[in-house]
Amino acid sequence: MKKQNVSNVERIRESYKGRPYLDPTYDPAFKEFFDDETTLKEFLNHLLHLEGKEKIEQLTFSFDNHLRLRTPYLKEIVFDIYATTASGRFINIEMQRANHSFFLDRVILYNAFLTINAKQSLERSLDFQALRDFEKQHKFYELPETISIWVCNFDLKETNGKYIDAWNLYSDAAIREGNAIPITQKNKYIIVNLTRFTKSLKEIKNPEDAWLYLLKNAGKFDKIQEFENFALDSALERIRVDFAGEELLNAQESSMLTQGEINCRLAEIALKTEEFQRKNEAFQQQSKAFQQQKEEFQRKSEELNHKTEEFQRKSEELNHKTEEFQRKSEELNHKTEEFQRKSEKLRLEKEKMNVEYQKIFAEKHAMAKALLQDGVAIEVIAKHFGLSVEEIRAL
Repeated sequence: MKKQNVSNVERIRESYKGRPYLDPTYDPAFKEFFDDETTLKEFLNHLLHLEGKEKIEQLTFSFDNHLRLRTPYLKEIVFDIYATTASGRFINIEMQRANHSFFLDRVILYNAFLTINAKQSLERSLDFQALRDFEKQHKFYELPETISIWVCNFDLKETNGKYIDAWNLYSDAAIREGNAIPITQKNKYIIVNLTRFTKSLKEIKNPEDAWLYLLKNAGKFDKIQEFENFALDSALERIRVDFAGEELLNAQESSMLTQGEINCRLAEIALKTEEFQRKNEAFQQQSKAFQQQKEEFQRKSEELNHKTEEFQRKSEELNHKTEEFQRKSEELNHKTEEFQRKSEKLRLEKEKMNVEYQKIFAEKHAMAKALLQDGVAIEVIAKHFGLSVEEIRAL
């Protein structure tokens, strides 16, 4: 059995060939990296920019701190690092490698647990217990300072492209007036977005950048690094692959995700599967309705095609009739013109005949008058010229 363990350790170490350090963005190496009071104090003082009286001088810390609360069901969360300072600060540090649904809700929930636990710890402290009853009543709602630190190895859009951001409670009215000062300093969130930290080793100018640089890049180093800073160098030494024990190596290998995160991911997948099935059913119904609409459209399209063909046929017939009408109309126009021409000719001939008739009539009257003057009888003249007796007498 022991021989197998040694073999397993060698196998794991062999898998890190060319990489001297464990990746501190995974929980086991992350906790080993900070498993020292001096290291943790230095990291927090620089990350929180604490100086003078605000600087952390003493702290106690623990890993995998379990907290339980009924909401109304029993809910348990586990803090990666839980620390308290001599000045009364309560700090939770979480290393998060992947985003998931309700991540921001989780951040707020962890802070709520931290605040409640801090309040309970404060009231259980010897200093609080030593207070008189009216002093305890006076501090009934007093809260200690709590700080939630989340180191994220994924891009969190809420940090607005910055690699570190502080979230506090603000007044909306004050923000609108350009006076964005936190309402209270007792509760804050520090969000580290490692994906946005892009500084190279040469660009490191302060301890804060050095800590973030190690957290992001230590697992990628191809050679031993020295920073000439005790806290930084000792933190790196604790995650040296060559110095890591069997327990740490095994834990690091199997720590891709915590069980809680796995359960969260599985629940998220289940919800997305249900959502997909619901959408798929809706899609099937829509597809069926669309198919019916398509068939109805095709039927109406065929009817329209038939009507279009009938229209085209009647249109062609109408065109033929229109052409026939135009032809006959042209013929009628020609005949009308011919008729008008002949009518005009006839009118002219009639006028000519009238003139001739008037001329003949005048000559007939003149001859009849001459004969009447010569004594020829009226009856003889009338009979000879085809005139009436009255017409002769009128002459």
